[in-house]
Amino acid sequence: MRHRNPPASFILGKSARTCIPLAVLAATPLVVATLAAADGQRGHAALLQRLQVQPDRSSPQVIVAEYEAHEPTHSARNQTFGTQVALSGDGRTMAVTDLWYYGGPVWPWYGSGAVYVYSRIEGGWELQAKLEPPDARGYDFFGSDLAFSTDGDTLAVGAQYEGYDAPSQEAGPGAVFVFTRSAGQWSQQSVVRSPHPQDDASFGRSVELDARGRVLAVGAPYEAIRSEQGELQQAGAAYVFEKKGAAWIARETLAAPASERHDRFGLGLRLSEDGRTLAILAGEQNDATYDPVTGAWPDRNNTVYVYERTPDWTLQAQFEGAPDDTMLGGDGFDYEGQVEGFDLSGDGRTLAIASPYARAADGESGLVRFYRRLGRHWTPAGQVVPSLSGRVAFGLQVTLSGDGRTMIASMQGAEGPYGRPCVVEFSRVALGWKQSAVMESPAWPAYTSFGNSLASSWNGRILALGSQSYATESSSWGAVFVY
Repeated sequence: MRHRNPPASFILGKSARTCIPLAVLAATPLVVATLAAADGQRGHAALLQRLQVQPDRSSPQVIVAEYEAHEPTHSARNQTFGTQVALSGDGRTMAVTDLWYYGGPVWPWYGSGAVYVYSRIEGGWELQAKLEPPDARGYDFFGSDLAFSTDGDTLAVGAQYEGYDAPSQEAGPGAVFVFTRSAGQWSQQSVVRSPHPQDDASFGRSVELDARGRVLAVGAPYEAIRSEQGELQQAGAAYVFEKKGAAWIARETLAAPASERHDRFGLGLRLSEDGRTLAILAGEQNDATYDPVTGAWPDRNNTVYVYERTPDWTLQAQFEGAPDDTMLGGDGFDYEGQVEGFDLSGDGRTLAIASPYARAADGESGLVRFYRRLGRHWTPAGQVVPSLSGRVAFGLQVTLSGDGRTMIASMQGAEGPYGRPCVVEFSRVALGWKQSAVMESPAWPAYTSFGNSLASSWNGRILALGSQSYATESSSWGAVFVY
C-alpha cells in the first residue's frame, strides 16, 4: 500500500476559474458571511467553528492492492481495483472490489473477482482479508456490489454471474456471499441464491444490508418474469431476505407495477437502516431499448420506485425521468461498478435522485433533486447544481451519508482527451445545501475513471472514491482515494 499526496481539492465559486483552497476557506470573510446568511441567526462564531472542523479533502490516502503474479499469462492478477467500494458506519472498515481479478484456475481466468477488506489503523489502512468465491471461476464477477452492516462486521458481496459454466458463454444465475467478522477474522457465513434461479439473471448485481445485517435486499435486473403477456425478458426483480438463525429466508419478491421487457428493475438498490424502506432503480434506458435511428428511447424512461414495509411491502412513490431527463437515477448501460445515481439517508426520510444529463438553470448538464418523506408522502426538498462550468454529466454516481447531511456525486467535465472527472461534495445547512469540496484525480488528464464508485461513513467525515483505471508509479490496476 502506497500513499501519495495529490494536489489540493478546491471549492469553486460562480466562475469555474475562481478556485479557493479548502485551507483558506475558514479565513475568507465573504464565504463566512454567505453561510451566516443562509443559517439565519446562528452567527459567525458557530459558523467559524463548523468551518474549522470541516474534514480535510486536500490530501487523500491512496490505497492500491499489492501486485500478484498470474503465471499462466505472465501478467498481474490485479485488474480493476476500485470497481466498487464500501465503508462501515464508523468509517474504520473498508471493502474494495477488483471485479476483473484473475482468480479462475482454468481459462477464462479473468473476471472471477476479489474483494479486499481493510481496517483503519493509526496513520493508514491495513489489509485485513482478501475474499474470493470458494470455487472461483472466470466471469463470476464476485464483488459486483458490496454492502456492510453499520458496525462493519457483516459484509454482503454480490457475484452476478456466479454459476458461469466455462468455457461456454452462458452466464450463471448469480449469488450473494455473506461474510462475518469475529475477533478480526473474516469467514463465509452463507451463500444466498435466488428463489427463482435463471441463467443470466444477474442476481447480486445490486445488494443492500440494513444496519444490523439481518435484512438483505438483492437485485436481479436481467431476470425474466411471467405475465399475462407471456415471458418478459430482462424485466427484472428485487428480493428481500431476512436472517433467521444462520439461514436467510426469502420474504418478498418485488417487480415493477407494470413490468415490460427490458425494464431492468433492480439494477440499483438503496435500503434504509431499519430495513423498512427500499428504493429500486429500473434502468429502462439501456442498450436493448435504444433506437439508434432517433438516438433516443421511445416511451422508455428510467424510474426510481420507493417501497415501504407496513408490514407488507407496498409501493409508496415513484419518480420517472423524461425524454429530456435521460438516465435519471443511473446509467442503464453500466454493466459493472456503481450504477446508483440515487441514494436514501439512513432513516429513509431523505432521497436524492440525480438527473445527470438534464439541463440545469445555469445551462450546464446535470443536477440532483432532493425529496423528504412527511408521513407516507414524498415532497420536493430542493436541488443542487455544482458551481463548475463545462459539465458533460453530473450525478451518474450519488452517495448520501447515513445522517443525510453530506452528499457526494460524480461529475464529468468536458476538458481533456478523456474528459475531466471529479467528485463534488455538498453539506446540508439550515436552508438547503452548500458545495463544500471538489475532489479531482491527481493524474488528470490521463484516463482514470476517478469516482466510478463512492462511499461515505455514517457522518460523512470519511469518504472513499474508487478509480478502477488509475495508475501509480508502481501499479496500473486501479486505486481508492480515502479522504
